[in-house]
Amino acid sequence: MAQGRMAWLDITKGWAILWVVYFHSFSCWSKPPSPIEAGFFAKVAQPELWNTPLTIFESLGRTIGLGISQLGFHAVGLFLVASGFVLAQSADRAEQKGGVTWSSWILQRLVRLYPMYWLAHLIYLISPFEARLEPVDWRFWVSLTGLRFLWIDYNFFYLNAAWWYFCLIIQLFALFPILMAGLKRLGPILFLVAAVGLGFFARAYLLYIHPASGQWILGGCGLSRLPEFAFGMVLGVWFARQPQHFESWLLQGRGFLTGLFLYPFALLAYQLPRGYVAVDFLSGVACFLVVAGASGFWAKIPFLGSLLALTGSFSYGIYLIHQPYAIHFASFLKGQTAWIAIPSLFLLVAALSLWGGILEKLLNAWFSSKPRKEPSVEFPLPNR
Repeated sequence: MAQGRMAWLDITKGWAILWVVYFHSFSCWSKPPSPIEAGFFAKVAQPELWNTPLTIFESLGRTIGLGISQLGFHAVGLFLVASGFVLAQSADRAEQKGGVTWSSWILQRLVRLYPMYWLAHLIYLISPFEARLEPVDWRFWVSLTGLRFLWIDYNFFYLNAAWWYFCLIIQLFALFPILMAGLKRLGPILFLVAAVGLGFFARAYLLYIHPASGQWILGGCGLSRLPEFAFGMVLGVWFARQPQHFESWLLQGRGFLTGLFLYPFALLAYQLPRGYVAVDFLSGVACFLVVAGASGFWAKIPFLGSLLALTGSFSYGIYLIHQPYAIHFASFLKGQTAWIAIPSLFLLVAALSLWGGILEKLLNAWFSSKPRKEPSVEFPLPNR
């Protein structure tokens, strides 16, 4: 593996962000049965109509296609695992070299995260061809802070629903020094058990003990998504200390097969009583292992691997920019057949990815041209 950026991780994030953009666009065109609903296979595959090999092939292809199209939200869990991975492997290596000043670390992260987030707000205000479903009012100023859990029912999905993720990630960033200390003290297994237990308790409390808005479970309360982030941290420390062993496990088939084994259980959890306590953790872990585990294969394909890695390196900007455009343009496809809509959605995904990547690239170039004091330890962003 080349030094510097981890190509496999950029490819993983590239697939993930394309999946998210396609999911948001697809959802504006059509709303077929979801794979997390009971009876999805019977409704979509319709096995009673399997009369010939061709009908079976078409039925299974349609089922797999619709399933993948509607599970794009699982990529959020993937990004949480990737964020924990990048931060933990960087912090662990820095501590081996002499330690981390956490106050400076947090400040560096915020300084690198907020400008693109604010630019996304500016683009929303001035750009044409965006869905504007709500008025610009006092909530805009709350949104600029990133603290979208304030007055959560009014602010969490305000203007651009995708921005809720920013609210979640800054909470996890704030917790990261404490989590890293816990990981160092407890070791990876006990730390993961404790983090998953705490996250599951938070979700059970918000779901069943003291029922609250689903927005708190989604990410308004950072503890509810701690298990995925903590799993990424454990992988990150493993990678920092044994990079070749980790990459061999992840990229040579075992990671992919582990994720593929876990995915049916993640989907089954949606149907189980109280299963929603664990479903985001299971789906996030399975999604990361499947997509990351296949990244070694995609990296070997000329041009495609490089294009996916480039897309992944700008996934942060693409994520923050895409959704209002996706809603606007995909709404014109309502009523169109799949033969027209699906290719159009692919073109839309490509265009929005290019636009978001260009904006982040320009912002990065502008900041890199400014004189600044170089930090002693560089920490790569989780979503860039």
